[in-house]
Amino acid sequence: MHGHLIKDPYRWLEDPGSADCAAWLEGQAALLATHASTWRHRPLLRELLEAFAAGGGAAVPVVSPPVIRGPRRFYLRRAAGQEMPVLMTAGAGQAPSPLLDPLALDPSALTTLDAWRPSWSGDLLAYQISRGGDEQPALHILDVSRRRVIDGPLRPGRITPIAWLPDDGGFYYLTLAAGPFPPRRQVRLHRLGADPDHDPVVFATDWPHLSIAISPHGHGLTISSAPGAQCGNRLWLSPLVPGREHILDARLIHDGTQAHTTAMIKFGPGGCLYAVTDADAPYGRVCAVEPADPHSSRWRTLITADEPAVLSGCVPLTGPDAQPYLLLSLARPNGAELRLYDGEGGFLGAIPAPGHGPGTITGLTCPPGGDEAYFTYSDFVTAPAVYRFGLHERRCRPWIPPTRDRQTAATGRPRGQGRAPEVTELSFPCGQSLGHLYVIAQPGRPGPRPAILTAYGGFGASFRPAYSPTTLAWVAAGGIYAVAAVRGGGEYGTTWHAAGRGINKPNAMTDFIAAARHLIELGWTTPGQLAIKGASHSGLLVAAALTRAPELFAAAVCSDAPTDLIRYPRFGLGPWWKTELGDPDLPDHLPVLLSYSPYHQVRPGTPYPAVLLTTPRTDPRVDAMHIRKFTAALQHATGSDRPVLMRCEDGVGHGLRAASRWYDLQADALAFCADHTGLEFRSQ
Repeated sequence: MHGHLIKDPYRWLEDPGSADCAAWLEGQAALLATHASTWRHRPLLRELLEAFAAGGGAAVPVVSPPVIRGPRRFYLRRAAGQEMPVLMTAGAGQAPSPLLDPLALDPSALTTLDAWRPSWSGDLLAYQISRGGDEQPALHILDVSRRRVIDGPLRPGRITPIAWLPDDGGFYYLTLAAGPFPPRRQVRLHRLGADPDHDPVVFATDWPHLSIAISPHGHGLTISSAPGAQCGNRLWLSPLVPGREHILDARLIHDGTQAHTTAMIKFGPGGCLYAVTDADAPYGRVCAVEPADPHSSRWRTLITADEPAVLSGCVPLTGPDAQPYLLLSLARPNGAELRLYDGEGGFLGAIPAPGHGPGTITGLTCPPGGDEAYFTYSDFVTAPAVYRFGLHERRCRPWIPPTRDRQTAATGRPRGQGRAPEVTELSFPCGQSLGHLYVIAQPGRPGPRPAILTAYGGFGASFRPAYSPTTLAWVAAGGIYAVAAVRGGGEYGTTWHAAGRGINKPNAMTDFIAAARHLIELGWTTPGQLAIKGASHSGLLVAAALTRAPELFAAAVCSDAPTDLIRYPRFGLGPWWKTELGDPDLPDHLPVLLSYSPYHQVRPGTPYPAVLLTTPRTDPRVDAMHIRKFTAALQHATGSDRPVLMRCEDGVGHGLRAASRWYDLQADALAFCADHTGLEFRSQ
């Protein structure tokens, strides 16, 4: 291939339906069961995971910020012992009640509520459910008052955003066109009660990433399209004419695909338009947009985020006399921040964020035309909680859902676990820059200790300080958990992402290994006590690091990760990652991919650490062939007596799963790490 001889001895494991692959999988399950029976700390670690998950977390959310439409509030809530979050609703002056419970739809806990969007009046709800993690949802329309499905199912092909028309008579949504893979993405208009097979296509693109948004009063529709994930977008704006919503006059107002810049439109009061973009601003900026002349060349900069603060959220608020205000959330290495501006970008003040020390604000949202905003705050030792910001009070207060079962304050530890962990911030060299490293550990215990290191390093995504039951369970058991910011992520804006994207992707692995060496050099841990853990792109970092520097690690847990970077575009969502990972069909990209592709970097006789690889049997995003082939290659090549194990799970996908199944997965991962790093549980 482009002059390179590429060996692929386990291509036969790409076909899960073959008899040979099925027999191999049976053998892997038996091998895992034999080893798992010896993991002494698994019961304790699972107990800790469940205790900490009572406070929430990304994989086991407890409550979400409300979406307010008309007189109703909609939000997700997972009570203690519930397998899945339940969609709740409450009208003005009414007690909240369950609206959609996935377990009521399917007691097997295989059905997930993938997405939902109420209409502008709050009278109707579009919701999407799928089964077994296949991410091919059925889209239904629910009459909220009568609790009755009145339309659907529609079959969009993948989870889709919904843009309701202001009269509740229909909505725009996305579909996949029939044809070769990857399919064209389409925007369709569905009128309630109409045959979805005849829904008109109002916009189409060959690019895989497509999103839509409509103004609250239905005056305009924005369409964003991109050739890959986090690689720059094109943005169109179309006016909407009542009764002629099936005809768009979409004007291209931003094209960031060459410069890898993104932009989105925010609809403010009185027809105000604002653009949030990283064009000419690697940390983000907010611009005023003239509705009559909305092209990006005419945008007027109002606010620019400066290093090291990265603009992470922006919502327009409506003040007295319908005056616009802008509330921004900014992410810094040492904490999150809210800032309030007037509609012309005049700074009105910083709003103290909840918590102390490094933390994260996510999900910043506001009701249409509202003077309030909602968001979720958490940090490493504070469970996620929803807060309300009121424009008149200019302060944040905890938002208590209208129920007697109020949220309780979380302390970062279950009852009886003593003092909360300490968070230490470190810097380590990343090329010509410095990366950030957070170390979470029980106070007062000298090192070195068994440790787990993780990072993300891809797609401009950030591992920011956030509550994690996995982290806290490991720390409560006596270990150290470290989270690194490496190039390829979004922790320091678009320049940081670009430094670890495409042909620069090896920088992310180099930084991850540098973080591991830094922990060892400072005496936090030793190579015999250090494990690395990651899923998806984070799992790619783990796989690349264990093949590049196996001597640094005692154990590795790699989940749902791409590991064959030569054939990845042929499977799952692989074609959509070429701008991030590199394109093996390009002669200048192939040598770079071969230099770090984990499957191709496995070397016979190398003493690899203990490795646990996990995957759903059918992952719609990262095909399970990656984990199968990498497992086989490591098992054949390793020169150590440490095991290489594979955990394959049925009935789940790449994302949300029932809480008990998440506990089981994480308990296996932590117990494996404990077994191979010498962790011995000590009560505080």
